Amino acid sequence: MRLKAFLAAWIMAFVGAADCAADRDYLGRWDITIPAEGAGRALYCWLEVTKDGNILKGRFNQGGGAVFALPEITIENGELKFEHPTGRQSENLKAIYRTRLKGGRLEGTATFGKETPRKLSGVRAPKWPSGPPRRKPGKPIDLFNGRDMSGWLGQNTGKPTGWSVADGAMVNGNRADNIYSEKRFSDFMLEVEFNVAPKSNSGVYLRGRYEIQVIDGEGRPRDIHSQGALYGFIVPPVNADKPAGEWQKFEITLIANRLTVNLNGTRIIDNAEVPGITGGALDADESAPGPIMLQGDHGAVKYRKVRLTPLK
Repeated sequence: MRLKAFLAAWIMAFVGAADCAADRDYLGRWDITIPAEGAGRALYCWLEVTKDGNILKGRFNQGGGAVFALPEITIENGELKFEHPTGRQSENLKAIYRTRLKGGRLEGTATFGKETPRKLSGVRAPKWPSGPPRRKPGKPIDLFNGRDMSGWLGQNTGKPTGWSVADGAMVNGNRADNIYSEKRFSDFMLEVEFNVAPKSNSGVYLRGRYEIQVIDGEGRPRDIHSQGALYGFIVPPVNADKPAGEWQKFEITLIANRLTVNLNGTRIIDNAEVPGITGGALDADESAPGPIMLQGDHGAVKYRKVRLTPLK
């Protein structure tokens, strides 16, 4: 009896240790890709898994919108599972994600309501330095030449971008595409002059992955959607934006995952950590250089200066 009891206790302890190890293996930040299938577009998502005592918690960006806390996240028999309501709340449908670790990667499926499950894969977010490395400025590059749309591509390949040039500024038309620079960059300083129409918004994506919000913010409380916010993550501590219809200016520095933003001469983000990709990113490869992307489908906006200084 004693031997059986000892073996039972040993087995229980072993299983418990294995479960804990599985939990630990999933903890951290993940960049997730859900490839395009059928009419659906590719989704680039961000997941953070943490543990508070014995309680597993998660934050998630579904490839659009802001990051949010997951209502529930579990690990059972080595499988990580989480879910959230879809946009079709009237139908009470959920998006359900199931994934396992394979060779250090996440491999699994995402099921949106009644749709056929789509494959997903995820990699760990980069291990960034604890502080921004020192960099020296290179030669400034004007990504917009003031005359035409040379050097800019549309996110929807093969379709007109809906952008044109008028009075020395890039202007988006109705339901215009997001556009991004042909050139790609790692660390940089960026100057952007913009003019957003009333009740409109846009965004400046750094490396095509991290959106700095552009919006008609007059009368709005400061939140994760405010002018100059790192969309969904960082709320500016002060309101420095001008009324809609006036020209405004960003001065942005991105080194590794450290972000500084000046809006109209006021510092609104100071050497803050960028947790991960924001909704609408071009890809989920955070360790790679990326372009500057301008959002074009959320109302009228103009950009007349996009000058980038590489930092090396």
